[in-house]
Amino acid sequence: MNKGFFKNLKISVVLIGFLLFSCAQNNKKPEENPIPEEPKQYVQTHYSNPLKVHKLDGNEYFVAICDPDIIQGDDDYWYLYCTNTQCEKGKLGMGFDYGPIFKSANLVDWVYAGSVFEGHTNVLSWGTKDAGVWAPSVIKVGNKYNYYYSLSTWGDENPGIGVAVGDSPVGPWTHYGKLLDSKSSGVRNSIDPQAIYIGEELYLVWGSFFGIGATKLTDDGTEVFYGLENLKDHVDFIVENNRGDKGMDIDVNFEGSYVIEHDGKYFYMGSQGTCLDGIDSTYRVKVGSSDSFFGPYKGTDEKVVTDSEGNYGDLVIGPDENVAGTGHHTIVKDNAGDYWIFYHGFDINGENNKERTLFMDKISWNSYGFPYVQNKKASYHEDLLGPIVYKIEGEKQ
Repeated sequence: MNKGFFKNLKISVVLIGFLLFSCAQNNKKPEENPIPEEPKQYVQTHYSNPLKVHKLDGNEYFVAICDPDIIQGDDDYWYLYCTNTQCEKGKLGMGFDYGPIFKSANLVDWVYAGSVFEGHTNVLSWGTKDAGVWAPSVIKVGNKYNYYYSLSTWGDENPGIGVAVGDSPVGPWTHYGKLLDSKSSGVRNSIDPQAIYIGEELYLVWGSFFGIGATKLTDDGTEVFYGLENLKDHVDFIVENNRGDKGMDIDVNFEGSYVIEHDGKYFYMGSQGTCLDGIDSTYRVKVGSSDSFFGPYKGTDEKVVTDSEGNYGDLVIGPDENVAGTGHHTIVKDNAGDYWIFYHGFDINGENNKERTLFMDKISWNSYGFPYVQNKKASYHEDLLGPIVYKIEGEKQ
């Protein structure tokens, strides 16, 4: 046999193999050839501060929203959690809710969606008597949603952080009670949690005006990794307590912490000043950056944010003649990749100026790579373009 025969034989074998493969592919069952998902569409809504909350009938009403945190669910809706407040609790009507949840398709218009503690207020008995639920933080862990909350009273000697786990952003919730408190952690004023992934490890950040601690959590986030009995030896102060045993100085330390990673840097943002002096509140958000989650965090002046020789970080947003007490924020990344800051403040000119309410503004980045809000103050009664989000079928966005 000549070489041409073998060459033609090889070609025939390849062709037969290809035809057999093609037939096999064409004979696959329909479920083995899933239809590819269509790319999601985007929408953008105008907004004006303060933001709006609606009743189930669509009418706008006032809700005191403090210390907001926001997460996007798998259904593409956005869910907001805040300090306990009075609101319309769905079909139950107006009432006090320890753990209200609000829902939005566009990050602009909000409506009540559920409660973390409705029918389960007994799970709060681990804290000081008559303690309130403040400043929650929500994060997705696996296919669950972990809700971390402060349980405290004003002047509480042993406030703490609790945790509940939901099957969805609105539950149902399984309550695990106390995660840690001031006595077990050694962090004075153990409130204001933020849960955050550093790589694949889950951490909790917390503290108020006496240093900001961080510790590793278990994989499911329901316990501290090293156990409560060993916790004091495994707390890293990412922002040092510069008060020692002295009294609180709200202008040189921080609370309401929020850490993000951006362009290879970590940014620590926290609130300083007064938050409950009504229209005279001086609350503002300051920021420092670090190459490491564990700090030290420095401002653009190259000084650590607790150094009295520096500026205590750079201003992100502060009060002005229209909005007082701008602080205790969360950062949201919209579906186009832009960053937004949600925070509370007092609408000085509003009818409800004795209560804090919800604001948001877009984050810009300066020449140092630091985040800030345009003019470093709240936009107010301006018609502005809001976040870009996924279009949700059937929703007016």
